[in-house]
Amino acid sequence: MSRILFIDPFSVVIIENKAVKAEKVDGNVFGGFCKCGGMMFQKAWVDDTLMISECERCWKVEAFRFNGRKLVERSEVEVVFRQNLVEFLKEILSPSEFEAVQNKAKNVQYNYNAFSRAKKKLEELKLNIDEILNFMKT
Repeated sequence: MSRILFIDPFSVVIIENKAVKAEKVDGNVFGGFCKCGGMMFQKAWVDDTLMISECERCWKVEAFRFNGRKLVERSEVEVVFRQNLVEFLKEILSPSEFEAVQNKAKNVQYNYNAFSRAKKKLEELKLNIDEILNFMKT
């Protein structure tokens, strides 16, 4: 599997530069065993083919790809948590796009064209611009 990114606050998984909305799993549902020996719990599912699990001991997050009931592949996942969301946005947006989103969130004058480009990029990643703006207000 290529690089897998899980944007935790919005339950979005990015695989091979394609974003898909994941379905969060509530509670502690068994999600396999970690290489460290710890038990993993399911965080989210993409369709019925990709499970994202987190180790309760070392906090490593992994993706498990299934074909029916058979495990096909297992790989590490990079996670974007709420506390590092700003850094992630700075990586994917240009400086002017990031500034426009930040200014719009603060309700000050912003570059409309840069904001429009940023909104398009974020929507392609299945990220809701209103949720991003609410997050950036704080």
